[in-house]
Amino acid sequence: VPRGYLELIILSYGGKVGWEGQDSPILMDDSSITHHVVDRPKLLPSYGALPKSREYIQPQWVLDSANFNFILPVQKYGVGHELPPHLSPWVDDNEEGYVPKYKEEIEKIRNGEMLDENEADNVDSGAVKAIIKDSDEVSEGDDSASDKDAESIADESEEDVESEEEDDAVAERKAIKKKQTEDEEAAELAKALMSKKAARLYGRMQHGIAQKQAKVDNLHKKRREIESTREKTKDGKTQLKLKVERLKKERREKEDKYKETGGSMKKKRRHN
Repeated sequence: VPRGYLELIILSYGGKVGWEGQDSPILMDDSSITHHVVDRPKLLPSYGALPKSREYIQPQWVLDSANFNFILPVQKYGVGHELPPHLSPWVDDNEEGYVPKYKEEIEKIRNGEMLDENEADNVDSGAVKAIIKDSDEVSEGDDSASDKDAESIADESEEDVESEEEDDAVAERKAIKKKQTEDEEAAELAKALMSKKAARLYGRMQHGIAQKQAKVDNLHKKRREIESTREKTKDGKTQLKLKVERLKKERREKEDKYKETGGSMKKKRRHN
């Protein structure tokens, strides 16, 4: 563990620091310790006798918490876990035009957005099931005609809402396209009125903006590819594994066709 760096950072933020050694101001079994920094793939057996009130984390947790000026959750920084990407505090994401996914997660946590979509769905579905169950117990003797009427009214209201949403989406797309056309026409007119020197300068600026946008688009593309490869199918296989299996299958088919002609795709070893 880089003790010097961590000691400087922790003391700067008002924390207390101890270490394994006789000259440490804090003993190893002190119950006031909240976080125990460990730079090993797994905990030592001797740590089992220490108080259970502390969190065992990797050194990067201290650095990331200091960079964001916020005590981060320790789940991703546990001992033996794969660490999240280390984000530089010197990069202006708004200026670069790209916000890393992990930074988006940190901002959500900072703003108190802790609930996951799946958890929210489970809560809502549980509440709906409870309401339906209670209503069934109370109104067992209701007529089926009233139920059908309620269902038809609900279906009609859903259709009306969907049609209104589609109309709003079409109108919004038209407004965006119209604004883009107007902006392009205004830019072309302004460029036509420029002097040669100003036009060249404007061209260089647009070239730099296009290069920057291409870089941002490439980052978004890589991010989508990484997320898609991590998604699993019903068989429990990732997209990357399916791609590898497909390429192997295609190669075997080509080898079989080539063998029928009497040749072989395998490389022959050269003899000296």
